[in-house]
Amino acid sequence: MSAAADLPSPKTGASRYLDEVLSMFVRSFEADRAALYLWSEADGRFTMRSAHGFPMFGQATVSLRLGEGLIGRVLAERRPIYTEMAASMRGYIPHPNFPDGDTQTFLGLPLLRGRERIGAIALYRRTGHPFLAEEISRARLKAEEVAAAVQNAAALLAAATAGGAAAVRQLLKPEEQLSFRGSAVSNGWAMGPLRVLRPRFLPGAEGGASALPPAIRGFDEACAIVEENLRRLASDLDRRLPEAASLILDAGMMMLHDENFAGRIKALSEGGTSVTEAISKVASEYIAVFEASDNDYMREKARDVEDLALRLLDAAILPDARKAETSRDGAVIAAEKMLPSDVLRAARDRAAGIVLCAGGATAHVSLLVRSLRIPTLVVKSRDLLRLPDGEKAVLDCANEILFVHPDESLERKFANRAGEEAADRRIEIAMPERTATRDGTEISLEANVNILSDVGAAVEVKASGIGLYRTEFPFLMRQTLPGETDQLAIYERVLRGMPDRPVTFRTLDAGSDKVLPYLDATREENPALGLRSIRFSLHYPDVFDQQLRAMLRAIQRTARDDVSIMFPMVSSVEEFREAKRHVESCLSSLQTELGDTQLHVPFVGSMIEVPAAIAVADALAEESDFFSVGTNDLIQYTLAVDRTNAAVAASYVPHHPAVLVSLRIAAAAARRHGIPCSICGEMGRDPKYLPFLIGIGMRTFSLEPQQIPNCRELVSRLDLKDCEAHASRLLALSTIPEIESEIDDFSKKTFG
Repeated sequence: MSAAADLPSPKTGASRYLDEVLSMFVRSFEADRAALYLWSEADGRFTMRSAHGFPMFGQATVSLRLGEGLIGRVLAERRPIYTEMAASMRGYIPHPNFPDGDTQTFLGLPLLRGRERIGAIALYRRTGHPFLAEEISRARLKAEEVAAAVQNAAALLAAATAGGAAAVRQLLKPEEQLSFRGSAVSNGWAMGPLRVLRPRFLPGAEGGASALPPAIRGFDEACAIVEENLRRLASDLDRRLPEAASLILDAGMMMLHDENFAGRIKALSEGGTSVTEAISKVASEYIAVFEASDNDYMREKARDVEDLALRLLDAAILPDARKAETSRDGAVIAAEKMLPSDVLRAARDRAAGIVLCAGGATAHVSLLVRSLRIPTLVVKSRDLLRLPDGEKAVLDCANEILFVHPDESLERKFANRAGEEAADRRIEIAMPERTATRDGTEISLEANVNILSDVGAAVEVKASGIGLYRTEFPFLMRQTLPGETDQLAIYERVLRGMPDRPVTFRTLDAGSDKVLPYLDATREENPALGLRSIRFSLHYPDVFDQQLRAMLRAIQRTARDDVSIMFPMVSSVEEFREAKRHVESCLSSLQTELGDTQLHVPFVGSMIEVPAAIAVADALAEESDFFSVGTNDLIQYTLAVDRTNAAVAASYVPHHPAVLVSLRIAAAAARRHGIPCSICGEMGRDPKYLPFLIGIGMRTFSLEPQQIPNCRELVSRLDLKDCEAHASRLLALSTIPEIESEIDDFSKKTFG
């Protein structure tokens, strides 16, 4: 059973959900009185929206400014406040309609998503009945668990009285094969019907009932069908992306049962408006309000509304209601841009591929589609968005082209490709588990993991372990900070998914192109050199400690002694020590909670990614349990080259002599201090560089799971002495052309 199994179900309206959340706190913590408040950024005030034990609630309420009263301090300072003598606390304000004279034991809990305020919960007990430390800790975790759903409810309540309209686009109807050139974001190919995402467009929004076929079902029946379909799809997605499946489900469930959204549609249909017109009208109003907001989270809610409204319309109109879902399977999605949540919806709907307009693929969307193995292309032409739904599309990422309305020969070509790829896959899986050079030198090939489904892929290709679990994905895939409980569930599943092989967690690698707007939306002039990676975590110690506690709890639950934690982009010994102190502090706190239990302690290591770390490699090796060299960033920072910038991309040269010397220094420092040193980055899978890396002493490589079979085969062709001699020759050279010549000669002799 999940840690959040006792939380209120999203199958309720927004106001009822808030009441259920508060009731859960009252029951769980035996509160005599309680109140739940929601914060409004627009008004600069927070208001009591649910109460227990205050008879005047519903006739009078409380609306306060930030910092006003004890609960105002909780929200202003973004921290819990506890006292057994509330009236004596700084900021205490008595309220005539909500007296608390006999309940002076007060526990205030902020509801936060990152730094963003959502609201607060106040729990009161009668004077003389304290909250124990263990109860306060549990209450804090409960507040983290419900924060996202409370924010969802708050958004629905804020839009309840909205109004708005939508626009219709003129479609482009191809009569012969069209092609769109672009650049591939992820590999693969796809063939299926085109489905174009058109934000803020709902059929019938302007044309009324005449723009839609008549409904054959009532609204209640349509809701029941959509709920059943959403549950089935979320269950399917949970197997591939459990980090976010519940988020997608909860958003739809709450709207289906919200008294304002669903209630208004039902009231309109019962008052004579057609079911389809009522759905389109109310949904369009909500979309308009959400899109007009300055808040990123609110704007993203527009997609949730549009998605749900289209499902409701299909369920109300189509004779076979399940066709509304199966028609989405295998589609090629076309869109102007996509957020991580849009990619999750595409994965939930089993999309075959994705095509975006130029600028529509952010860094974390790119990483997400690769992990989900959804072929994705970015094209320049906006005519893509004028294509009609249902047109046959063929997406070929290898050749970076999209065909629409393909001819028969092209269709046959791609239909045959599926059988060829299945045969290649069987050969890959049949490869031996052990990786070694010709002379028997053992090489460990570990997997890079972005999302939980990658763990299964790593097991399938017989990875030696997980060399890098990128913990930022649960942070990037949502508009709100994942709580400790959310993270614990993910980390525990990673460890249980790889039960008998080592696992390395990288702490949050945020900043630069991986922006978390809910923590800090400040625009930096040079983000690659700004607040990122371990600097980011140390800047937000509460977020850092929360992540470390989740990791450490997962390690204790699985009783693992082969787990490592590494810090990204370490640049000094002092920085490493400060980060390690956070680990030690969290371990100490956990020991206090667990009593005499013997803790399982992780290894703690440094990622070597900047020249400063190379310069102090010996000092860092003395402090660290291991090194992991991140070659992508090490090359970028050593050469001062942004490899994504086309104007300077040619200067991004992994075999630059400065890079080769830096790698040798890191490997030698690790060897002198008796700690392991691994390679994490694209150099580790490249046949041009693999012999050099083995030659300087690297024995562990962390790769994407799909790259492991090919790398295993490359290693089997190498001889250690040859690699060592090759590395010595390269390190003796001082110019790039000389190095290129040596690499080419060795590659031809070794690999043919």
